[in-house]
Amino acid sequence: MQFDFTNEREMFHGVVSSCVQVLVQDLETACEPALQTMTKMQWANVDTVGDESRYVASIRQHLRQCVVRIRDCLGQARKYFMQFCFRFVNAFVPKFINAILRCRPVSVTGAEQLLLDTHALKTELVNLPVLESAAGRKPPEAFTKLVIKGMTKAEMILKLVMAPVDPDPGTFVEHYINFLPESDVVEFQKILDMKSVRKNEQTAIMDIFREKKAALDSKNDLNADRGGVASDAALSSGDNSSLDSRIRKLEKLVKKRF
Repeated sequence: MQFDFTNEREMFHGVVSSCVQVLVQDLETACEPALQTMTKMQWANVDTVGDESRYVASIRQHLRQCVVRIRDCLGQARKYFMQFCFRFVNAFVPKFINAILRCRPVSVTGAEQLLLDTHALKTELVNLPVLESAAGRKPPEAFTKLVIKGMTKAEMILKLVMAPVDPDPGTFVEHYINFLPESDVVEFQKILDMKSVRKNEQTAIMDIFREKKAALDSKNDLNADRGGVASDAALSSGDNSSLDSRIRKLEKLVKKRF
């Protein structure tokens, strides 16, 4: 006589999945006030790039308190812990990007500060599975790629906020499409709002976006990693020497601090 435990097995996996999701939602909820603080900051008034913002420290604190405890509790079931890490990143990164898009208006220096903050959070997220671990284990490659792919979009948005629209909106739009090939006109308008482009000027620029997006979609059907490299090259190839210099200085500052 054979026994079939298929239903019980599926029920068990369903319970585990629900439990993991509860843990993810709990950490998301803990990080939400910090993201709200981020959106309420006066980014247009930032005139110097300093240390990471307070909201970053708050998120880091929640991550370390929660993730380390969960990892310790799931020490004998690492696959469920990694499931938690993957799900959290998939949930948190889009929320973080949405919070960036709600930060408006943003000055160039404010965008630089946000870029510094974004790099700090990216570093923290990449190391999420091994936070405060003495084992010397590296995060899984698939997890690292997931974090980098998501946070690269946040970095691209901020570099676009730093890029000038004038005197050639068409060139800016081309750079935008190279940076964010999967973006749409709604997201494009949000970035124009971040840049404080006047509403009466946005209509013409969005028309250029629609036209160039339709024409360049086939040429810019790139994966996220290749798109990131091509985007940086595209931005540097135009008349953006001042922006390129600012980004290089910021990258040196990031490397020095992290």
